[in-house]
Amino acid sequence: MSQISRIFLFGFTLLLLLGAASAVMAQEKTSIAVVDVEKILAESKAGKDLQKRLKTKREAFQKEFSERENMLMKAEKDLVQEKAKLSQEEFLTKRKEFEKQLLETRNLFQKRRSALDRGVANALKELRKNIFQVTAEVADEFGYKVVLTRSSVVIVEKNIEITDKVLKRLDDKIQTLSLDIAQ
Repeated sequence: MSQISRIFLFGFTLLLLLGAASAVMAQEKTSIAVVDVEKILAESKAGKDLQKRLKTKREAFQKEFSERENMLMKAEKDLVQEKAKLSQEEFLTKRKEFEKQLLETRNLFQKRRSALDRGVANALKELRKNIFQVTAEVADEFGYKVVLTRSSVVIVEKNIEITDKVLKRLDDKIQTLSLDIAQ
């Protein structure tokens, strides 16, 4: 079969499939809606509150570890200056103490960072759960059979966009989330 025949056959088959799908959708009156989950995450009251609290936690975290880093740098500088005055054994003991402090600080940093990451992940999971619940409620109320996320759609008509409805209902339902940062 020539390439032109294959292209024609493919095009004809595609046209038949699209026509059949359109007929089925028209017959069933499937209504589709689109929701922009990323916009809701960023613009909802709970999302903004979470971002604000996360920024505060990160700034406090950064301040604490900057102070610890400065103390460690000073301790290292002092150790280097004292090296000539100390015996080999005293120097090794102080160096081991310094290395122990350094290791403890690194471990604490990793532990706190992991706790912060877990807390944020859990809060976002809870927010997404609420977004999907509210989206389902809006879809049921307005008779939408299919709801797609905005990220999976290239072009969308304004009349099937339900993001603002979902955002308003979500804001009415939840304004804040717990940000549990257990260590």
